[in-house]
Amino acid sequence: RAPVSAVLVAFLVSIGAGGFGSMVGIGGGLVIVPLLSLLLGYDVKVAIAASLIGVIATSLSASPRYIKTGIADRRLGLLLLVAAALGGLAGGLTAGFLDGRTLSLLFALLLAGVALRMLWQFRHPVTRPPIDEEEEGGFVSSYVEPTSGDVVAYQARRVMPGTLVSFLAGNVSGLLGVGGGVINVPTMNVLMHVPIRVATTTSTYMLAATATASAVVYLASGQLDPLLAAPVALGVIVGARLGARLSMRLSQDALRLAFVVVAAVFAVSMFLEFLAL
Repeated sequence: RAPVSAVLVAFLVSIGAGGFGSMVGIGGGLVIVPLLSLLLGYDVKVAIAASLIGVIATSLSASPRYIKTGIADRRLGLLLLVAAALGGLAGGLTAGFLDGRTLSLLFALLLAGVALRMLWQFRHPVTRPPIDEEEEGGFVSSYVEPTSGDVVAYQARRVMPGTLVSFLAGNVSGLLGVGGGVINVPTMNVLMHVPIRVATTTSTYMLAATATASAVVYLASGQLDPLLAAPVALGVIVGARLGARLSMRLSQDALRLAFVVVAAVFAVSMFLEFLAL
């Protein structure tokens, strides 16, 4: 069980993770899992289980603000979260057959891939094609950009491929406790041509359902430590509320750059843990 000092550190770490996660739509798991594992020495599966509770808290804390402002695309989010939740259930079951060393390697590869993908986006910005009202299977919507007050119209394209990728994102959530946002955000932004701000807020809206499906599996297997999950959830709730407010004021490019740095550092750390186990 978690000692008092570890509980305090987990709470403080989770505040930052929840704030960062809600701003970029990833749920904070990319920060929580390696910190609990590397800094506090928890088994990777115990860290993943606690992280999933944090991901749920991130979504439930930040989503109401994103829905109220109309930025999160609820119609698209509801469609994708069904596939993601099914994938999360499958991923949680699969994780039971993998050891901590394998999960550490998978986490390192995921972090490295996400960092490289976001770095690539800096040099190759996504350009959205014009809206085609007659296109089948494309969701047309709009939102008010909070930094400028402009109404931004967009069309979510390739809905079926995006739904299939969301199932994969759910699998990643169940396996690694990261909420699936690391896949859902670039999928919506790059594959489906959804603006990055809509992609991050919609991803946050989806996270609770995806992570809950996975967390149930970890709870049933006895790997969910409530004395660790509780401070993680409380810290994330505080951080997510702050992050939801800050995200409306900060540049998405600045957030992407910060995420690339954090992901790269933890990718190296988790790979070193894989070699040490």
